[in-house]
Amino acid sequence: MAEGAKTTRKEAMWWTGWFCATVLLLLTLLYFYYLFPSQDLGPVQPIYFSHRVHAGVKQINCRFCHPYVERSEHAGLPEVEKCFFCHKYIIPMHPQILHEKAHLDKNLPVPWVRIYFVPDFVKFRHQPHMIAQIDCLRCHGAVPSMDRLVRVDFQMNFCITCHQEKHAQLDCYLGCHH
Repeated sequence: MAEGAKTTRKEAMWWTGWFCATVLLLLTLLYFYYLFPSQDLGPVQPIYFSHRVHAGVKQINCRFCHPYVERSEHAGLPEVEKCFFCHKYIIPMHPQILHEKAHLDKNLPVPWVRIYFVPDFVKFRHQPHMIAQIDCLRCHGAVPSMDRLVRVDFQMNFCITCHQEKHAQLDCYLGCHH
């Protein structure tokens, strides 16, 4: 009788161990599926580009790659040729650089996925913000620490709060809306 009770007890401990391991595995999988990988990551781009490496580690100024920020409605995306000012010599055989080189050779722009959005009825211009010496990070976030940029839909409250703090234009139709 004592021997049968030991067997039943061992089986119960064995099943309890397997149950706990299964629950732990399931919780780990749920964590990685729902929380970990996509947390603070923006959309996947056609070519992997790390702002953390370029703007953060290498400290390349935003204006080098986004040349129209001071004179156009849009900051602009760099032409593929601009990347090869450096990447002609720095890691030119990296798979992502080769993928970008294919765009250059075919004279095709890289189809980047848009990250920052303002509503259609807003006529936003970077120029007055540059003249006021507002840092890019104020609106675009901690770009130098991001590998993939997080999508941002700018809302009016964000802009109004900043304009109030800076004592900037608050007249809707003279400033932003058309």
